[in-house]
Amino acid sequence: MFSSIIGKMRVPSKGALTLSCAMMVILACALPVSAFAQSLRVAAAADLQQALPDLVQAFRTTHPNARIDVVYGSSGNFVAQIESGAPFDIFFSADMRYPENLFTKGLTTSKPRRYALGKLVLWVGKTAHKNFDVDVRREGLTLLNSPHLRRLAIANPAHAPYGERAKEALQASKLWNTVEKRLVLAENVAQAAQFAQTLNVDAAIISLSLALSPAMQNAGSYALIDAKLHKPLEQCAVVLKRSVHLALADEFLQYICSPEGASILARYGFSQ
Repeated sequence: MFSSIIGKMRVPSKGALTLSCAMMVILACALPVSAFAQSLRVAAAADLQQALPDLVQAFRTTHPNARIDVVYGSSGNFVAQIESGAPFDIFFSADMRYPENLFTKGLTTSKPRRYALGKLVLWVGKTAHKNFDVDVRREGLTLLNSPHLRRLAIANPAHAPYGERAKEALQASKLWNTVEKRLVLAENVAQAAQFAQTLNVDAAIISLSLALSPAMQNAGSYALIDAKLHKPLEQCAVVLKRSVHLALADEFLQYICSPEGASILARYGFSQ
């Protein structure tokens, strides 16, 4: 029975198979690149937690099939992970030094590109306000001389650029020795902001981008720290050579550095 069925089946000729395969290749090539879903894995400085989701959403209006997964943390820790083989496509740092280090070691496709200039603020919670009459914007860092501000959070200067700049500003203001024993070191600047928002500390030195979030504005107020008191927070990014989607990674970075990207970053306190 099976032999009779097989005997009635028409086996495609070699020429027909070749033509069929050729047509499939032509159809595949005719499809736009966007028809194939691609994903990027992004390592981003913690101060971008508010701004980057908007940037990703805007980018996906022209790249609807692009999936962009973002992990936030401290720039120094990301460098260690990348050097150990972490599968990131792009690295957005809060300063220039860390991506330059990766470029020097031959792990990036090009030199770092600056996408923004970060700003540092002193944030003081409303609970601390109740303990003494204070105008945070007017007094600024001099408030740290007050005994009412018992605990101050900053990102760890050892591996977080915002923590490093906070330390520089405190040293330049002759306040480091005053506050050193009151410091609470956070893993990154976003965690320092979280400590402040949840009232685990009275004040924090954080990024302007995080201080502008609705939650932080409802919980306290801030004062900009004079940029002359610390090295610039030149925030730079690189595409990593191990990326399997180099073209898409380049397009995303170019978008972040474009005028449209800059306008979105400006809404969160970044300048160019």
